[in-house]
Formats: sequence, structure tokens, C-alpha cells
Amino acid sequence: MGGAFLARADDATAASWNPAGLSYLRLPEVSFVYSGGNLNSHETIPLTMDFTDDRRHGHGPEFAAATYPLRIRSVSGSMQISLQRQISFSSDRTIDEFFSSESPGSSFTRHSTIATRGGFDVLALGSGWQLTRTVRVGATLNRWFNGFDQTYDRPVELGESHQESRFDLHGWNANLGIIWTPTEILNLGIISRTGFRAHSSLSRLRRDPFPSPEGVVFRERSFDSEGLVLRPQLEFPAAIGVGASVRPRSALTLSVDYTRAFWSKGIIRDFFDLGRTGGPSIFEKLPYPTLDNRAPQDDTEQLRAGLEYVVIGGRLKVPIRIGYFNDQQYFRAIRRYATLGDGTVIPVTRAPRYDTLTAGAGIIIGPILLDGAYVYEHGSYLDLNGHGVRVRSHRVFASLIYRHTHH
Repeated sequence: MGGAFLARADDATAASWNPAGLSYLRLPEVSFVYSGGNLNSHETIPLTMDFTDDRRHGHGPEFAAATYPLRIRSVSGSMQISLQRQISFSSDRTIDEFFSSESPGSSFTRHSTIATRGGFDVLALGSGWQLTRTVRVGATLNRWFNGFDQTYDRPVELGESHQESRFDLHGWNANLGIIWTPTEILNLGIISRTGFRAHSSLSRLRRDPFPSPEGVVFRERSFDSEGLVLRPQLEFPAAIGVGASVRPRSALTLSVDYTRAFWSKGIIRDFFDLGRTGGPSIFEKLPYPTLDNRAPQDDTEQLRAGLEYVVIGGRLKVPIRIGYFNDQQYFRAIRRYATLGDGTVIPVTRAPRYDTLTAGAGIIIGPILLDGAYVYEHGSYLDLNGHGVRVRSHRVFASLIYRHTHH
């Protein structure tokens, strides 16, 4: 449904969308979600027509949860423990850079590879309750942990440069949600995710070729934040979302959401980089995740819309879903060029937006719920160097839910 789920979060994934939706669960259930996909980015330099093809693909588990319903007098709800890969970094990435030349036969391509494993994981304890006929509330307490390992190999003049890095974090935050049902066909939802400061650690290693009287030699250096007496801290921003969902018939649902994450406040402190020579470059403060001080980092926002229609045939139910969302990015790109009074031409920047189409279907057979979804995202922009960039992404999701019925 394009992720338009804040006001109609009625399965175990409500822990991350809107924990008030956990109050809908009336049976014990276990859930599992798996995803995979690829992202292609094509960058072109207009003056020379040199280009870069950046391709990555990855897959892995997204979400797992166990939920149990509860009742305290007239108030019903549920408790849940879940594990979610909130931000996945797992991918195999190849970067091909094509360089042309006016001399015949002197064009060449540079091939680099980046392999990344891991992600930022969240272990959440959540609960949702129906307080009155029209009001549901919920909350999750989230423990962020884990990180990623990355290796980067790229050709250089004398051979190949090899780099390794490891980044870890841990911290706490919470999700707070409300669902209000003023009429039987209308749900309104709101979700707030608190910002937090994550304590981090970073280590880097690189091996580079250098000339010597005996030929090419490789020199290896490594540094870590503990050895440099650094305490990297990653400041994750807060986020808020609102949504509405209409169910004019039992088989038909239409939903729309708006979410905003305050990434303009995303910061990493005491970050360091490792150059080919010399000591590490230490940055007291950088915007995160751009790690680029050339332009301010923007808040992100998403406008989501979708619908679901359930085909019912006896005991068999088949939900069919489509959706769309518009996704504003956190980094700046060139929107246009403006000419000042003195004739100076300057770029006018803003965050680019991507458009995304989604489709999915499921099948409900007794206590088993199987779902699959496809997500296609695309966008184009001029980066801060004036290079044209075209982005295309394909992702697939599959989920399994088992609800235990009492006999």
C-alpha cells in the first residue's frame, strides 16, 4: 500500500509503523519478513560524457516478532518482542568509472568493488491497548545495536588499494502512537519517534601500493577510535507521522500518510577518515549521513498513498494492494542556476525527490498469512558537482505470519 499504514497498522509490524495498532491483535502470533533488491545509479559528466555506473544488490531478514494478546478488565491489548533491521547496509556493490580521451584507443574503465555486511538493528519491547471504543494507544522501547563491516577495493596507478572499516553503535529511543476511530469507516493515526544519541566505535585499515627501489611495495596502516581516544557519537533525529485510512466496505481500504524525519539535525561527532599517507583526518562534527559540509542536510519527508481490496472466496482470502509514495531525500542537489546582478552564476540547491510505485498480494489460509510485495523507486538530479545522476531501485518483500487459534 505504498507504506500508507500509520492509521491502519493491524499486524505485528505495527511496532515500527504505529504501535497503537498492536491492540488489534487478538491471537498469539509469530511473524517473519525477508527482503531483497538492487539499486542502480548512473552518473554522467556533461562536458566530457564520462560516466559512472554504480550497482548494488543485497538481501536479508527484515523483521521477526512474537506477539501475545492480553486483557486487563475491560481493556484489551497485546505485548510484543520484535527484532528489526532498521537500516540495512548489506550489499555487494560494483562501481565502473568510464574515462574517455581525445586520443583514439586511450579510453579506459576503472572497476571498484565494495562489500558491506550488517546493519543497524533494533530490539523492541512493545505494547498496544484499546482504551475506549474509539481510542487506541501504544509504545515501543527500542534498543539500537550492531553496525557494519565494509571492504573497498579500487585500482590505482601502481596496483590496487584495499580499505576496511568497522562501525558499531548502541543507543535507546521510543515510538509512541495513537489511533482514533471517530466513525466506523475512518481511522486517524499519529506516530512520534524520539531522537537519541548513539555511542559508536569506528576502526579503519588500508593497504596501498608505493614505489620503491625494489619495485612496488604495499604499506598497511590501521587506526581505531579507542586508540585515538575518540568517542564517536551519532545523533539520530526524531520523526513524526500522521495518517488517515478509510474503509467504506469491509473488503476495501484506502490510506494516506505523511511522515517527516528531522535529518537536518543528524550529526556524527569525532568521526575520522584515513588517507593514503599521513595521520587520520579527525572531524569534530559532520552532518550524517552525507558526511559533507558543502551543503546543509535537509529533513526528509514522504507522502504515501495506497489501497487494498480483499477477494473473498469461502475460507480463502486474497488481499491485493497497490500504492505510491513521493520520497524527499536528505542530501542537496542543484535545482537550477541563477544569475546575480554582477553576472555571477550560482547554483540553487534543494533536496531531490524520488517517486515510488508499489504492488503486492497475499493469501490467508486459516492461521497462515503469506504476503509478497514489489517496490520500484526512481529519481534524477544534478549533484553538487553538476553531474547528472539517474537512480533506479527494485525491491521485493515476503512475509509469513502464523496466528495460533485455540480449539
